[in-house]
Amino acid sequence: MMLVKKMISAFTLSLMIFSCGGDNETTTTTSAPAKLARTTTPKKFLFDATKAETAGNADWVICENSSGTPIRFPNPLQSTVTATTPETYWRGALSAWGIALAKEGHSVETLAPGAAITYGNTSNAQDLSKYDVYVVDEPNTLFTAAQKTAILNFVKNGGGLFMIADHNVSDRNNDGKDSPAIWNDLMTNNTVQTNPFGLAVELTNFSQTSTNVLTDATNTILNGSQGAVTQLKFSAGASIKLTPTANATVKGLIWKTGLSRTSTTGVMCASSTFFNGRVVLITDSSPADDGTGDPGDTLYPGWTEVGGNHARLHLNASYWLAKLQ
Repeated sequence: MMLVKKMISAFTLSLMIFSCGGDNETTTTTSAPAKLARTTTPKKFLFDATKAETAGNADWVICENSSGTPIRFPNPLQSTVTATTPETYWRGALSAWGIALAKEGHSVETLAPGAAITYGNTSNAQDLSKYDVYVVDEPNTLFTAAQKTAILNFVKNGGGLFMIADHNVSDRNNDGKDSPAIWNDLMTNNTVQTNPFGLAVELTNFSQTSTNVLTDATNTILNGSQGAVTQLKFSAGASIKLTPTANATVKGLIWKTGLSRTSTTGVMCASSTFFNGRVVLITDSSPADDGTGDPGDTLYPGWTEVGGNHARLHLNASYWLAKLQ
């Protein structure tokens, strides 16, 4: 009974805060009340920042210091995040994603530059075995052979891998490799299994808003706890090729406009499983961009575009990868 009273009191207090914002509060009839949910099964999400994710105009991190360097633990501490905390509480173009996870009671960390990508290394405090989901948004340097083995074994043994690529010829650090080439290298040039996920990034570059979404009410990436996904906007992205003969579980979720939903090419978002783990691939970094971060970068508010569909897609996918839905 005391727990119920505390929950009611917290909800009442949050309503008072929300309604008493003063002159600086922007009121809109389309805004949803701040969520107060706190998961009973908290998961650990690790966002990679070791692969030049801040090169050029990219800022694909959940939190960085004033010098633009990604930091392991978000600052202010995520324990201070409340239902009304804005995404600007942390600095990074993925801060909206990180704050949304923290609001639900999950743990988020950054694998900061210089940290090691390992699996099964007990001496590494950030070994992938310690996390449920590993997010890599537009890597700009190749994974080493050891890193590829670690990532694939992480998935094979039950981990969730969120892969995000960008369009063809999107080499932000001018090292001769862009994210389509880097992801394809991981999947075709490793010692674990060739084409383990049945996925490949096509070397394309296109922009469009697609409503060509798989019709499947049971698919929780598209119809999960965060709501239904009905659109996906690419602002210069690549596409995906599916190879069911390599992995029978690979599934297209959203296609380019005009394509059949059975097409194995021209896919914009796809999922797969590999042994005990799960994988999601989206081939444009723009939808996850919340438009804020390092002031020296040119960023865009993709996270809130197309009626909140991008936030719903990324969060539903996050929870599917974490085996929460």
